[in-house]
Amino acid sequence: MFSISRRQFLRKTASAGFAMALPGRVFSQNKKPSDTEAFLRFGFVNELKIPKTLSPSRRDKHGTVYHLRMQEGMHSMHSSLPATRVWGYEGMYPGPSIEAAQGERVEIVWENLLPTTHIFKIDRHIHGAMAPTPEVRTVPHLHGMRTTSKSDGLPEEWFVPGKKVRYTYKNEQRAAMLWYHDHAVGITRLNVYAGLSGLYFLRDEEEKKIGLPSGEYEIPLILQDRTLDEHGQLVYDPAFDDGVALAPGIWGPEFLGKLPVVNGTICPFANVEPRTYRLRILNASNSRFFRLQFNLSQRATDIPDLINMQQIGSDGGLLPKPVLLNQVLVGPAERVDLLVDFTKAEGKTVTVTNDAEAPFPDWGMGDMEGVEEGSPIEVIPRPDVPRLDELMQFRVVLPRKDAAGMKGLKIDTSSFIRFKESDAVRSRDFVLTEHMDKDGKSLGVRINEKGYDDPVTEIVKLGSVETWRFINTTADAHPMHIHLVQFQILHRQGFDHIAMRGGSLKPIGTPRPPDDGEAGWKDTAVVLPNEMLTIIARFEGYEGKFVFHCHMLEHEDNDMMRPFVVVK
Repeated sequence: MFSISRRQFLRKTASAGFAMALPGRVFSQNKKPSDTEAFLRFGFVNELKIPKTLSPSRRDKHGTVYHLRMQEGMHSMHSSLPATRVWGYEGMYPGPSIEAAQGERVEIVWENLLPTTHIFKIDRHIHGAMAPTPEVRTVPHLHGMRTTSKSDGLPEEWFVPGKKVRYTYKNEQRAAMLWYHDHAVGITRLNVYAGLSGLYFLRDEEEKKIGLPSGEYEIPLILQDRTLDEHGQLVYDPAFDDGVALAPGIWGPEFLGKLPVVNGTICPFANVEPRTYRLRILNASNSRFFRLQFNLSQRATDIPDLINMQQIGSDGGLLPKPVLLNQVLVGPAERVDLLVDFTKAEGKTVTVTNDAEAPFPDWGMGDMEGVEEGSPIEVIPRPDVPRLDELMQFRVVLPRKDAAGMKGLKIDTSSFIRFKESDAVRSRDFVLTEHMDKDGKSLGVRINEKGYDDPVTEIVKLGSVETWRFINTTADAHPMHIHLVQFQILHRQGFDHIAMRGGSLKPIGTPRPPDDGEAGWKDTAVVLPNEMLTIIARFEGYEGKFVFHCHMLEHEDNDMMRPFVVVK
């Protein structure tokens, strides 16, 4: 089914009364900011918080054991707001970080101690959430980890308050920043938005030998967007592209919050030394993309004065070589590992800015039919979605403890093996489609016209190398995530979407290799509208059932997720 996209429909029927938003600090598109929004115009007043590192319950020659309890708690997102009710691991938002070494056997006891009534209303029409399914249920997934099916956190393997599970992680892969989050079928978007996520650092000797900034000079940044009411409490209010509010509990195709949150704090600042820092960045938002810059300009309306950064890693660890950038795109669930040198910014303030469209890539991107090449494309801004232009600040005001600056890195690439497309023994195609009602509103997104509960169609041989092609016929950019494996991006290419509506896949143009910052190991990759993304992976480690899905959590819940089974 290749019907007109919801953005096409809304562009053709939208009123001409929408005006382009004027630049602003954070809430550029709100005509009348609420009290919660207004105080943020006065600057960045709360210091960045670093998530606590969790201590193990036991560590000996047999391995390490942690206990992580899912609990309700109260969290301060801003000093000018009342404390916010959240759900967190150990009651914390975000959850505590875990440090593990390559080859270390880690067991985690995940215990659900949440209330039996959800913070948010449940849409009972979504697969997996229909009555009499319990309202509150959880299942943790360690995103990016190669582990058994039993410990992977399959969406249907949820458990209710008062229950617990014990998962094992052998940490048999290279160093990387992974993250854990809830994955319960039909309510992942709600559980993660309530606060159920945290970081997992896997270390190895290869990484240690490089001499990267560590300790206080390695800063994790968890990027999210949230909406709060006048009492400082979380509001989950997804919408369709026309911006019309939905009744509480009704599924919408994307959630785009009105407040930028970093490590659980709205618009924080961090005091730093004039030296190089390692920034480990995760986009843990439900649907929002971030295109980040480090900007010396004093106001969002000023001409940008960007400082360069080196990207040294992605989802699955270190890149084959560092990449010099002045901006970086991070889709939901993606991670980037950056070195930023503040040496020349001594005494100044560096603002982390964002210019990614919301929704991404923009509201009119998918409507290309009938548009001549080179013609201007009308873009109608969403009236209800602020862009979140500024996320946080680094104030370069601390005295330098040593003379460390941006050092030339010699990354040993001997452990990195580049796949060739000819290595694959099988290729699979996955067509991404969206279903709309007569008013152009989304009914859900599908992979090969199937939902999660449809029978398994992908049977993969253990140890085999395969190419997977994701063919995006929708107007959204989709961050596609595959469990069990780290993969490599081979190329992206356009296709004839008119022919595709007739069931014929006709690639057009020249295949484009991945950007240098995507040239390493990935577990999540973005496929743009009217684009075909080809990835390659070796399905090694474990047999059993796993899943792949879009990591826009609203899409994942309805119904953009499919199982696959690995067999000997």
